[in-house]
Amino acid sequence: MKKIALISLGCVKNQVDSEAILALFKEPDFKIVDNLEDSDAIIINTCGFIEPAVREAIDTIYEAAEYNKILVVVGCFVERFYKELDDPAFPHVDLWVRFKDEYKYLPQMIQALFSGEKVAPKFDIFDRIPSESNYFSYIKISEGCDNFCSFCTIPFIRGRFVSLPEDDIVAYAKKVVAEGGKEIVLIGQDPTSYGKDLKDENINLVHLLKRIEPIEGLEKIRMLYLYPDGITDELIEFVKTHKKMSRYFDIPVQHCSDRILKLMNRRDTKASTEEVLNKIKKEIPDVILRTTLIVGFPGETLDDFNELKEFINKYKFNHLGVFTYSKEEETKSAKFPNHIPEEEKIRRKEEIMQIQARISYEQNKALVGKEFNAFIHKINNNDYSVRCDYNAPDDIDGNVILKTDKVHQVGDLVKIKIEKAFVYDLIASEL
Repeated sequence: MKKIALISLGCVKNQVDSEAILALFKEPDFKIVDNLEDSDAIIINTCGFIEPAVREAIDTIYEAAEYNKILVVVGCFVERFYKELDDPAFPHVDLWVRFKDEYKYLPQMIQALFSGEKVAPKFDIFDRIPSESNYFSYIKISEGCDNFCSFCTIPFIRGRFVSLPEDDIVAYAKKVVAEGGKEIVLIGQDPTSYGKDLKDENINLVHLLKRIEPIEGLEKIRMLYLYPDGITDELIEFVKTHKKMSRYFDIPVQHCSDRILKLMNRRDTKASTEEVLNKIKKEIPDVILRTTLIVGFPGETLDDFNELKEFINKYKFNHLGVFTYSKEEETKSAKFPNHIPEEEKIRRKEEIMQIQARISYEQNKALVGKEFNAFIHKINNNDYSVRCDYNAPDDIDGNVILKTDKVHQVGDLVKIKIEKAFVYDLIASEL
């Protein structure tokens, strides 16, 4: 029996792939271990979206090589740079494995590195070994992306947009709940496009939600990475009227300047984005809003940047992340003129985050006295870290710390009241 360890880098979509990879390595042929030193083979599931992720992948490969184990590298870094990986810079990598059809042969290929024995289980995104607590589960509903934003490498790495079969998604959701899951988090590169590539024109994101929401025992459904122009009136109404839906919208708007949005090849305009945000805030006044921005895009003027600052001051997102523009060779924007110096990009990012710190504190203070249903997420000595509509499970949002004398286990559902606010975190009591 060979012992397999896995390192998962990047986003939660990669985490889902990692869990499906682990499911290929079941006993009696293999044993999954956490300790790299105890393993016979190390698999690294990489990210390669932007330059910092590429550097992290390379650093991790070199660090893992120090254990002198069979070393296998998979994921976005491999897919993006596959033609360049026959390089003496990576002498310790025994196997580079690409997406999709090659994944299902991972055990066979690794076993061959040891002894030539043949095993070939099927790689199945809905057959996974969870790497997180089983009270919640990420469910990928699509692969790839057709948006071709001028800054983004995803279509070149993950391919064109493909909706995963609705029946398979629903069946997996039922399996998750039957095994003790209480929250489902739907993810994809572009979840709001779900169904657009299918023959049945009635299938879309809301149709999928209508099939998942009635599952008995399911407590909460959350969605991440919603493209603004895909947020329909029907979707807003569904979130508003169904108690299991988290009153939380994660909408990476990237920018608000029409000139920059056009250069980014975004379908949205400032007006259309504001229309969606206004509608959500009107229909769901207690909504939690999260977004992501890019500053320092080629040609971003101070007027564009000031317009962005006015925008975030106006809409007061509860959670906001900022990336500095990263020049990626395959993208159209890499060839644009007027690239912004790195130090100016960093300055703009820091200025946005200073503004957001004030907004976040204001928004958090407004939550004092509010009540939420929450899941026990982590146990920290005598306190508990909990999750509710306020914070997604990807550790990007702030923390909610529960002070209570009661004893709980991870995954317990509790009623809390927000007692105190900080810039990014909240303190709660139990009701």
